[in-house]
Amino acid sequence: MGTFTAKLRVWNPASPARVEELDVLVDTGAAYSWVSRARLEPLGIRPVRRMQFRTIEGHMIERDLAPVFVATDGFTGGDNVVLAEAGDMEVLGWHTLNSLGLTVDYGINKLVPMTDALALTAA
Repeated sequence: MGTFTAKLRVWNPASPARVEELDVLVDTGAAYSWVSRARLEPLGIRPVRRMQFRTIEGHMIERDLAPVFVATDGFTGGDNVVLAEAGDMEVLGWHTLNSLGLTVDYGINKLVPMTDALALTAA
């Protein structure tokens, strides 16, 4: 698996005119996307809950989550993102990728539309 970055646009659902655009590391090992609190607060984005996370070193930390709208490569969706603190990386995690209907093609290190298998049964 390679690593690569993607352009992500983030905005407050209550104030869609103000948008923050950033380059984030695509990290399918991260459940949530992490975006700097310093980027989100000026958009009027406020946390709605707090969660615990285990760092790669095995430490437990707490961070706030907030609802946002996100877009990349023409795909738009709503999600809860982690408000990253100083020293935290900004990443695009699988929860947001699912919200956008995207997955990763590791052969070309690119985001691509997701296709789900649909199970149909005869009545």
